Amino acid sequence: MRLKVTWRWFEISLIILSMLVHLYIASRPADSMMNWYASDDGFYYFKVAANITNGLGVTFDGINPTNGFHPLWMLVCIPVFALARFDLILPLRLLILVSALLNAGTAVLIFRLLRKFINPATAAAMGIFWVFLPSIHHTVAQNGMESTISVFFLALLFYLVVQWREERLGLLKLVPLGIVAGLAILARLDNVFVVMLLGVWFVFGLTSNYLRTIVVGDLALIYIVGLLGYYFRLPAGPAYLAHSVSLPWHVALGFVTLPLSLFLFGLYRPDVEKLSWKFLARCGLAVVLASGITGACLLVFQKVGLFLALPRSVIIYVFIGNLLCVIGLRFLAGAVFGGETNLEKTSLRSWGFWKALLPRAFGYYIPLGLLVGIYMAWSFLYVGTPMPISGQIKHWWGGLSTVYGYPHHTLPELLGVAGKVSAWNLALSPVKFLGKIGGTLSQPDSGLTVGRILETALLVLVVVALVSQRKWVVKIASKMGLFAIFLGLYAHILSYTSTSYIHIRGWYWTSEMLFTVICLGLLLECIYLSLQRFRIKPLAWGIAMLLSGLTVLALFGNMVLLYFPYSVSPEHQEDYLTGIHPLEALTEPDALIGSTGGGMISYFIKGRTVVNLDGLINSPEYFQFLRLGRGAVYLDRIGLDYVIGNNYMLTKSDPYAGLLKGHLYKITNIDDMTLFRYIPSPLGTQ
Repeated sequence: MRLKVTWRWFEISLIILSMLVHLYIASRPADSMMNWYASDDGFYYFKVAANITNGLGVTFDGINPTNGFHPLWMLVCIPVFALARFDLILPLRLLILVSALLNAGTAVLIFRLLRKFINPATAAAMGIFWVFLPSIHHTVAQNGMESTISVFFLALLFYLVVQWREERLGLLKLVPLGIVAGLAILARLDNVFVVMLLGVWFVFGLTSNYLRTIVVGDLALIYIVGLLGYYFRLPAGPAYLAHSVSLPWHVALGFVTLPLSLFLFGLYRPDVEKLSWKFLARCGLAVVLASGITGACLLVFQKVGLFLALPRSVIIYVFIGNLLCVIGLRFLAGAVFGGETNLEKTSLRSWGFWKALLPRAFGYYIPLGLLVGIYMAWSFLYVGTPMPISGQIKHWWGGLSTVYGYPHHTLPELLGVAGKVSAWNLALSPVKFLGKIGGTLSQPDSGLTVGRILETALLVLVVVALVSQRKWVVKIASKMGLFAIFLGLYAHILSYTSTSYIHIRGWYWTSEMLFTVICLGLLLECIYLSLQRFRIKPLAWGIAMLLSGLTVLALFGNMVLLYFPYSVSPEHQEDYLTGIHPLEALTEPDALIGSTGGGMISYFIKGRTVVNLDGLINSPEYFQFLRLGRGAVYLDRIGLDYVIGNNYMLTKSDPYAGLLKGHLYKITNIDDMTLFRYIPSPLGTQ
């Protein structure tokens, strides 16, 4: 009991310390506090939320309805930015505290989840890392984005499914879990991959580890193999966008045909099936049947005009990928779980088996489906498209020559381990850190030899720790659903990297960061268990974890003092408005100003309206005009007066060079931006 009370005080202290530090940040002078909001994207939320509270509707500019945001964070922002009518800075201060509270809540959930399986001191260190490690804090907590609420609900979902997996709960008692799952998706819509797969893992929680693993694996790999089939068949960019229109149909059919075919051929069973020629033949026949039905349906769908392009060789690619995955998954699952005993032998063809599973499935997926369905119905009826327009815009950019980036072409980029903003940046940061140290210690003519040695030593340490505790690792990974989460994360990663999606931002990968911190805690526990042979006392390990936590706190304190100084000199009190005051001076009241981003400008500018030209927080109608190359017609119609942005972006890169050609008259430069007068098209030329 005393131990429980002690760790409860740790949780309270962690929350209080986090809130005190962030109260300091929120109370700094405006120009210092504004360093929190380093991204323009957060102001898209803030302006829309302020417009909603002012009765203008769900709109960024008061002209176009939009859904270019994640809905749950917008619901949080609405009451906060109701205060913007009185003071523009006050809600920004308050939102820092809201983000800090959510982030501290995530840390407590990480601690509680890990404490079930590892040394409490290690779990506590992971909670401290989550709140105070600068790289995590900058990506998750700062910028005013949806990342804090997204990762909070993911962590809550992880905690609950692990807590309830082996309990026999009724349908009504599972509804809160389904609501949390739905909120996790509404917090950030691309959480759908992890949430859906984790739901399957939970539904099959009372079955064998083998069956649960192959069911989750099959469903994840149907999607992943489908993505990779099109990725390796089609070149990234315009060709991919033009010829991958059958991909959603291909994957959707796969979700129906392959599991049913595997079920009919008896390839779902609670006990491990031995590898044999008969087993391989059944796998082959099941995949052939599923691929044949899927291919035939796709050809019919193309014939009736559901989509125009179908690279037929992709059907072969996907068939080969599915066959290898079906066999490989069952072989690996059998090797890992082959020693299981006391398995429930109930046949999948019996009512008793499904009677135990269906309440779990309904309790999880019905509330989830209702929440997501309500959002999509609202979005379609109010805006005209069920999904956020911002994601559609970024897919479209993948076929253009634009400054926003380029589609991923290399295998490391595809897997999320390379690139400016990679999915596994946090996981790879120790390796990169050792590489930098090695580069510093090496002689100029020795290259990065020392760095490679240090990186190799770290890798060997990790492998040795995992191998030495492999039985424990398998046991805990199975209890925590790490395989389902990992596959969900790779479905998430590939949904971006394999589909010519560009302009990926760091906060897209907060779920991968959460997974990394959880796995780090388990890895440290492996090291701790391995050290027991040297009779390392728990007190010594606890002191080591305490010192690591204090080191992170010191790094965080240094970051806070550096980026959020206590005071700002009088001449710099409004530096954050440097580009806005000149814009107000150079434009007349009620002017309509187009901007390639415009979030911060729109929030702070007075008496003018900013229209978002990139389309991320604009309407589907505007996007349609852009795709048809007639965006200027739309801008003429709304009466645009000015355009402000980077000169090269507006005049040389897609889509703006074609959109604005012949419509810009340069007025002046404002810092690194150029202000243009917008010249409407002559009558009769539209």
